[in-house]
Amino acid sequence: MSSSCYCGKSNSYEECCGVIHSGKKKAETAEELMRSRYSAFVIADIDYILKTYASKTRPVNQVKEILDWAKSVEWQRLEVVNINNGNSIDNIGHVEFKAYYKEDGIDQCLHENSFFEKEDEQWVYVSGEYPKEIKPKLPNRNDPCYCGSGKKFKKCCFGKIKGNN
Repeated sequence: MSSSCYCGKSNSYEECCGVIHSGKKKAETAEELMRSRYSAFVIADIDYILKTYASKTRPVNQVKEILDWAKSVEWQRLEVVNINNGNSIDNIGHVEFKAYYKEDGIDQCLHENSFFEKEDEQWVYVSGEYPKEIKPKLPNRNDPCYCGSGKKFKKCCFGKIKGNN
């Protein structure tokens, strides 16, 4: 049993997202659903991922691609950036998050503002959009990278920034 859930909460997976995945508990907020979906990606639970899509946006023709991608990356951590509505009394909600992972040995970050709504009294994921990034003031080459990796900027995101020579 792990010390904390994949979603970043201090409870174990079994006490946190595991009870939601198993159906013993439902996600009571949009944030809880988002966190449980992140954990489902970590363990490649494609059935849960698909079940928690809104019926109108469920990507039934992309199941293999979603599963292959979830299995191909090394999930690192989840950071919830902002929550707008999505409480148990709401019918819609937005959760902005950053999911950090490694793909082909390269640190990546999926930054998304997700839209959730209730369908048959259950929270479901409708869609997501990628926030327009405000270009940060870049650190010096030897400063810690702004992405939070703990590496020096020159060894991390420096080469990923377009127009940076």
